[in-house]
Amino acid sequence: MKEEDPLEQKYTEAPEIVTSVDSGQAKLQMEISLVNVEKENISLMMDENGCYLSAPSDDAEYVAAISFLRAVKPSEAKAIFADGFLRVEIPFRDPLENYVKVPVE
Repeated sequence: MKEEDPLEQKYTEAPEIVTSVDSGQAKLQMEISLVNVEKENISLMMDENGCYLSAPSDDAEYVAAISFLRAVKPSEAKAIFADGFLRVEIPFRDPLENYVKVPVE
């Protein structure tokens, strides 16, 4: 049985993730940095409350579990991978009409 070289093993890493909401407060936007990852190796699974990402590169496995603060419509999500960044846009399920503005003192 061949012994694995610990230097050749892949390590698990959380990718850098930036999230924001569009100006109309209708869509969640995420930008995820995936260095040295091929598009066909990206697995993004989503439900209305969050998503799971797995994306292996030559020397690392990017893994992230992300919870959303508001429910989204996963069937209408759009994801584009270019220049090492996965850009995801997901419409919110419900508008902010039920939110209450909290005064800041």
